[in-house]
Amino acid sequence: MRIEHSVIVPYTVEQTFEVVNDVARYHEFLPGCECSTVFNRTCTTYDARLNLVALGIQKELITRNTPKSNRSLAVELVQGPFIELQGTWRFQDYGEGCRVTLDLDCDFATELIQVFSSTLLKRGIARTVDAFIKEVRRRREQD
Repeated sequence: MRIEHSVIVPYTVEQTFEVVNDVARYHEFLPGCECSTVFNRTCTTYDARLNLVALGIQKELITRNTPKSNRSLAVELVQGPFIELQGTWRFQDYGEGCRVTLDLDCDFATELIQVFSSTLLKRGIARTVDAFIKEVRRRREQD
């Protein structure tokens, strides 16, 4: 299943990328994220562990993240409740702000779960992007 969500925000690419790449603080502002840690850092990647709760179900998600100079953040499943999960956050200059796009490809264990989860996941992605934008705003207001 492929999902894409894009918004234009009144913040710079750098400001927005900074928040999305700050995985260790996701638990502070991302709904449903109870714990977030970063480990296995190299010069090009890092792994992230998120403890997520949705509909009363708790799951651990581990991803390998590859940031690219404030322009993108690729995310690949290492371990978690998906058969496959790959995604990319992209940040593009747009006037005085930027366009933020999240592309996700994911597969679930069965077609029934995939069909049931499709709508929930699309709504969740929109809420997730909104949470990141609110955090960018909060951090800019503190500066």
